[in-house]
This record gives sequence, structure tokens and C-alpha cells, in this order.
Amino acid sequence: MSADALVAAAEDRIVRTRRVAFIALRAMVALQIVWLISYCFREHPAFSSIYYAAVFTPIAAALALTSGRVRWIATLTRIVIGIAFFENVIDRLGFLGPPGAPGVSWGDFHHFIAYTAVVNAFAPAAIIPALAVVATLFEGTFGVTMLLGVRVRLASIGSALLLFTFATAMILSGISQLPYAVYLMSIAAWSIATIDASALSIDALVRSPSVQIA
Repeated sequence: MSADALVAAAEDRIVRTRRVAFIALRAMVALQIVWLISYCFREHPAFSSIYYAAVFTPIAAALALTSGRVRWIATLTRIVIGIAFFENVIDRLGFLGPPGAPGVSWGDFHHFIAYTAVVNAFAPAAIIPALAVVATLFEGTFGVTMLLGVRVRLASIGSALLLFTFATAMILSGISQLPYAVYLMSIAAWSIATIDASALSIDALVRSPSVQIA
């Protein structure tokens, strides 16, 4: 197979992957909106309990509606996912305040380990501390790379896989992931891996304009 044929085949795979990713994104946005509206009417929850869903759903909806053609929306999606990772990491390290403080989910690593046990209720207790450490390392890595825009495509794929793992673990443990929009974030990360989300990024600074995606 010639080099041109290989390039054409690779481009075709990207197009097909992008199409599937955005179909999944639109479906998940619709589900998240329906859940959010119905949950608010039924429960009248505090904003803090639906913070991630309320903030991220409109962003993901904008990404879905534009099919990734608007670069700044794709970039905003990337940055918000990075912020979510980063915020969670500094929370469990105590930088947002002590346990029980307003807006603080954990406040220290001990409380995060306890939360990890709840989210991974199916896992042996002996491996929970290790899972908490591994999760923190991955979240910290993807938080920084998504925020700064370092190897955006790889960071987006890694973020999608990590978020999918989190969401699935929550479901297997009997916890709804919808208040945190974890599957929505996962599919959004997968979607931006197929488009150009490199504005305001280190990638954009170091690469040649000739290889940027139109």
C-alpha cells in the first residue's frame, strides 16, 4: 500500500471515529439534560450537589451542536475537563480547605481513600489505598496536560478512558454518575480527541502552522 493510501486510510478512520464520537456525545447530552431537568423539578437540590452536571452539560451541548467545528468551544471543553481533574486533586490534598469546609469534598487524602472504597465497593479492601494513589496520579497528569494543552489528543484519549472507568465503577457500586456528568465528560474528551482543541495550548506554540488541523 502506498504512502498516500495509508494517509487516506488513516484520515478515513479519524472521520469515522469522529462521527461515532459525536453521535454518542449528542445522545449523552440529551440524556443528561433530561435527567438534570427532571431531577431539579423532583428534588430541588442545592447547586453544589449538581455542580459538575450543571456547568459541564451546556458546554458539552455546545460542542455537540457545533460538531467540533468551533475551535474555541473544543478548547473550552478541554480546559474545563482539565480544571475538573485539577480541582479534585487539590481538594484531596487539602488545598481547598479542611474536611467539612464549604465546597470541599474530601479535604485530605484519608477521606479520599474512604470515598475510593465507596466508589469501588466491588474491589478488595486491601487495594483501595493503591487505587486512590493511582487515580490521583492519573487525574493530576491529565489535569495538567489538558489545562496546558500538552499532547492534546493523547491527553484527551487518556482522560476519556479514565473518566469512563470512574463512571463505570460508580455504577457497579450502585452510585449514580449523572450528578457528576462523568460519562458525559468521558464522551466529550473522546470527541475532542478527534478534532482540533489545541487553542491556548503548548501544542499550538511548539508545532508548525503547516501541520495544524484546518
